[in-house]
Amino acid sequence: MFELSPYPLSSHGKLVRWGLLGFSCTPLLGTYFYHQGYRVGFLVCPIRCLTGIPCPTCGMTRSFMAIAQGNLIKAVAEHLFGPLLFASFVIVTVHITLELLIKRRVTAFYCHVVKQRKLQIIGSFAVFIYYIFRLYKLAQTGEMYFYFMNSPLGKLLF
Repeated sequence: MFELSPYPLSSHGKLVRWGLLGFSCTPLLGTYFYHQGYRVGFLVCPIRCLTGIPCPTCGMTRSFMAIAQGNLIKAVAEHLFGPLLFASFVIVTVHITLELLIKRRVTAFYCHVVKQRKLQIIGSFAVFIYYIFRLYKLAQTGEMYFYFMNSPLGKLLF
């Protein structure tokens, strides 16, 4: 299940892990502080602000906030892949922290799973299909047209 490297981490390996730790901790800390009432105004989707149309990751922040409130149903409603991404950030944070504490590389079963090319392609395809479905739903209700026409790009073009 877990395999521990017999060799200590190199200084470059430690530096890379500190970077990964910072990257994976940021959304978790942001979720915590946002849930505590801290707000950062510039955290908006630039694609949605410009076009009025959501990007493939729009809804992730709201999904993470719902997870922080313990509302998994709302988290899935905001973005289907939000809980999965949140769990991934937690796993990576714990894994990298463990490696930095014991100063050795740890290989777990999930390290082999995420490296499988076929699984990466299937995951990317699933996210793409989910995004197309969301856009289709917005188009059917007329919201996408309304949002685009009221966006800066829509106003510039029409």
